[in-house]
Order: sequence, then C-alpha cells, then structure tokens
Amino acid sequence: MGSVSTHRYQTTQEVARFGLVGVINTLVDYVLFIAFTVVFSIPLSRVWLAKYPSSAIAMIVSYVLNRRYVFRSRQRNVRAEMLRFFTTTLVGVFVIQNLLTQFFSSEFQFFGDQAYRFLGPLGFTESFTIKTVAFGLATIASLTWNYLTYKYWAFRPTDEDGAQA
Repeated sequence: MGSVSTHRYQTTQEVARFGLVGVINTLVDYVLFIAFTVVFSIPLSRVWLAKYPSSAIAMIVSYVLNRRYVFRSRQRNVRAEMLRFFTTTLVGVFVIQNLLTQFFSSEFQFFGDQAYRFLGPLGFTESFTIKTVAFGLATIASLTWNYLTYKYWAFRPTDEDGAQA
C-alpha cells in the first residue's frame, strides 16, 4: 500500500510542477502573441502570423523547464530526448493549439462572443476578447496532449539511464 501512496504523491507533485511550468510558459506565449498582434496590427483572420513565433520562443522555454524541473530527466542521450520533446511539442503547439486558436478566432467565435458580452462593458475590445478565449480553449487541448506525451514518451526513463523503461 505504501508504494501506491508514494507513487500517487510523486505523480501529484509532478503534475503540480507541470502546472506551474505551464502557467509560466503560457504567459510567455500569450504575452508575445498579444504583443505581436498589436505591434504588427495583425487582423483576426491572420492571427497565426503572431502565434507561430510566440509558440517557437515558448517551446524553448518549455523544454528547459520541463527537463530540469518537472520530469527531472537524467537521460544521457539528450539529442534523442530533445527530438522526442520537440516532435511532441510541434504537434501540440503548431498543429493542435494553432489550428484551434485560428478556428476559435475566425470560424467559431461563439465562446469569444459570449465572453465579450460580459467583458465588453468592462472596457475589453471584441478582438482582444475573442483572441484571448480562442487562445485559452486551444491551450487546454494542447496541455493535455503535452503532459501525457512528455511523461510517457519524451522524458521517459530509459535502460541506459539505469531506470526502467
């Protein structure tokens, strides 16, 4: 029974660290995304032009924090680990998150429009609200993908590290 409790505690701690790193990384991505759309006057129909560079920068931050802090990887084959991490992240960010951000910003604005009904009177613009809601919905989907694939594939212990695969 003790090993189940220990494993549950370790998993809870790992998920908490992943959550903290996710908040930091999402803030980096979000601030850059909004800044790029404002600085370069990017319309809602082309928000992907801001999302790709913000995602690329956030991806580098994510690798360092996840490797060292969340999963505490000791893999000797860092090149293979990086390849797995960036492959996973490319799918999560550049496919799942970017497509959903674009979809909820331009094709299916229902959730953004509903949020704007409440936030508009507080001074938030429609464009800002729609982009923010789209970003949030897409982030939920990519976070789920990222945690599961990082844990079970990208940062998994290998036999050469002296741990069980």
